[in-house]
Amino acid sequence: MQENEEKLPKLSMEDLILLFFNTISARCWARLGLTRDEYGEMYQDLKQARLGIDVLDAVARVLKDNVDAEIYKEIEGIIGNLKLNYVNQYNKSKEAQG
Repeated sequence: MQENEEKLPKLSMEDLILLFFNTISARCWARLGLTRDEYGEMYQDLKQARLGIDVLDAVARVLKDNVDAEIYKEIEGIIGNLKLNYVNQYNKSKEAQG
């Protein structure tokens, strides 16, 4: 067990937060119904997508002064795309309802 632990790279807090960010953003795309999730499922749950987007937005505010400007620009782009797609999917779901 100890040998395996020594082989794992030591991640900084920034690395862990970015990993969290990427994981949540991937799940947001899946809950928007635009990609399959890590289980191979594809369905839409806009409430869950919105929760994830809001969390990513909050994390981004904290990261703004704590990550490289180029990384932050990418983060902003991901959140912006998620928000635009959320609005599109929300509007489609409202049209489908009547």
